[in-house]
Amino acid sequence: MFETAREILGYAMEELERAEKLRDVLLYRNAADKAFLALIVAINEYIRIVKGVVPRSHSERRRMLREIGREDLRALYSDIMKTLHEEAFYEGVYQPEEVRYAMKLVAKIIDELEREVEKYVSEQGKHS
Repeated sequence: MFETAREILGYAMEELERAEKLRDVLLYRNAADKAFLALIVAINEYIRIVKGVVPRSHSERRRMLREIGREDLRALYSDIMKTLHEEAFYEGVYQPEEVRYAMKLVAKIIDELEREVEKYVSEQGKHS
């Protein structure tokens, strides 16, 4: 699933570039929301591995992140959701530099979560 998240993020980055060149706000909004989807896919996979359940809403996702001791990730998720999903997608706030920054954060989070899951699975295997 982390590879899927990266693929979605790649599409989002390509769309953002096209949106800026064409000055297409609809394409810009779609790019931002795709980037947010990439974050959701990665976080859902992380929670699935750690807790054994996939969250079905933003509030469940935030609650579960807090339950597993990832308040840092919960706060970052909320911040990125505001930038990409609420402001860029829903409100149409045109700030490509903010969206690009959020996309870079999403890429870092995907990499971090994948490493953390690999470590977690390895540790679980040692205790079996």
